[in-house]
Amino acid sequence: MSLKIAKNQGLTDIVSAGDGSNAISTQHPIAGSSQEVRLWLFNDNAAERFENISIDPTDTEGSDESTWMQLAPDSGGVAGMYLAGGAALSIANIADNGVGKPFWLKVTTPAVGNVQNKSDIKLTVNYRKFAV
Repeated sequence: MSLKIAKNQGLTDIVSAGDGSNAISTQHPIAGSSQEVRLWLFNDNAAERFENISIDPTDTEGSDESTWMQLAPDSGGVAGMYLAGGAALSIANIADNGVGKPFWLKVTTPAVGNVQNKSDIKLTVNYRKFAV
């Protein structure tokens, strides 16, 4: 088990890990736009705790569009200050299980000539795991 990202506060709409079957998605017109999404990071195993947590936008193929992604801490249900595009967000230690730690993702796309489907931009969660 490990940390997971959910697309809802109830932690039931869990983002797929690597296979793209339940990805975080945003839609943008070819003229370019920004879209914000609130997400929750959570631990699903009471026997583990996590420290030194960071969420890092990464692009795994071709040119690097990870700078299209900005992360922000949650501030009472709204986005706090967004970091620079592509910068990693540090998250407080997570020792409890089944409790979501909200954060925000803003995806800003430039104007493009043709419709594109980018599926190689990911959120990589880095951490140190300890047994409880």
